[in-house]
Amino acid sequence: MKRTAMTAAAALLALAALQGRAAADGTPAPGAPATWQPSGTPLAGAATTADAPAMTPGTTYRDTIEPGETRFYGIALDAAASAAVSAFALPPAGSRVTYGDGIELKLQSADGTDCDTRNAHFQDNGDARPIGTAVSRLITGDRGDACQDANQYTLQVHRTSDGASDPDAWPLELRYVSEPGLREGANESPSPVTTASASPTPLTAGTPRQAAGGPSFATAAAVRTGIWKDRVLPGETRFYKVPVNWGQQATVFADFSSAQGTGATAYVGSGVRLTAYSPVRELVDGDDHSYQGTPVSLVEQLAPVAYGNRAANDEKVARVRYAGWYYFAVTVHPDVAKAVTGPVPVTLRVDVQGTAEPGPVYDGDARAAGIGVDAHDVASANGTAGGSGGHSGALRFLAFAALGAGTVLLLTLAAWFAAARLRPTGTGDATARQPGYGPPGSW
Repeated sequence: MKRTAMTAAAALLALAALQGRAAADGTPAPGAPATWQPSGTPLAGAATTADAPAMTPGTTYRDTIEPGETRFYGIALDAAASAAVSAFALPPAGSRVTYGDGIELKLQSADGTDCDTRNAHFQDNGDARPIGTAVSRLITGDRGDACQDANQYTLQVHRTSDGASDPDAWPLELRYVSEPGLREGANESPSPVTTASASPTPLTAGTPRQAAGGPSFATAAAVRTGIWKDRVLPGETRFYKVPVNWGQQATVFADFSSAQGTGATAYVGSGVRLTAYSPVRELVDGDDHSYQGTPVSLVEQLAPVAYGNRAANDEKVARVRYAGWYYFAVTVHPDVAKAVTGPVPVTLRVDVQGTAEPGPVYDGDARAAGIGVDAHDVASANGTAGGSGGHSGALRFLAFAALGAGTVLLLTLAAWFAAARLRPTGTGDATARQPGYGPPGSW
């Protein structure tokens, strides 16, 4: 009995240690929504273009932005490489946000010409979540086009805010990606590829596997063709990344299953969301649907990946112009907690079709910039982020398990002590052994 009690106590201490460690590294305690913790090099955006701090390719930065504030960042570009610069605002969970709140991005040349502009607004009330996109300077091969010269360019990030919205500064995460130019003699104007007109069909064959979506791009769970299961709490956004090569087309269905209800009537107009982003963190497309605890399904089908898509008139096609990791974010509105208890079960049906084709002949290392994938990337997509992301995923599984198992363990320990007081002296302890629990993710 003494040995059993020590084992149970050790388990409790281990669970407490995991919870404490989780709090220390930004992973939420059991039952708390996970949030994107901004990472990267601190970079204070300037109030004017004259003082804009320089950004370098392949670097992630972090900053903050106040309501109504505009921040400027400097980017020196040559006349060969294309560039994409992303910015994401990260409001704290529970922040007051309205439909028009968000950030607006603009990339300008030194003479004030707008190279690209993009807006990212919540388009909903009360749904504080990571929000952002990317702006680009694309080399077209036509010297008559704007923003083709080597020069100093400026990224402008402006935060829009309603008067009654969150008055605090929000963290920003920014990233600059440089796409090498094409090697001399390579085809610079291939025809764009269009999306198939047929309605996508969800993947149904295969044994579902567990995925541990991360709260940011950096911690996104890598998944490949197959069926993946996860759970998302109200107020959470979980990211998953899919390797998609040149010539391939990705389709992702997100099935939000039924969940245990609270007994209260709550209609959440944009209760669940599925959003797709390109390898340079540019918003490709997104959709949302009401959710009341009954099944809902959303789908995102991307265009086949092609370098020539950048010339397409359809922006949803033009944004699928890189091979690489495409990101899919699943969001559950905080107000869903009024209708259901605990996390919402989500099934991702990932289908990447088509044979990988040779990509453009770059005059430089595109993989170093995050453009392109290979067979190893596909083979290693096992539902975790790997490295620190894998650690976070493991803690997350334990966190969900702890919601029920922690209580069970305490009750079991109490029962053991009670049984020990009643057991006759000399009785063996074999009957006191507790059966092991199933592995994390078995729910």
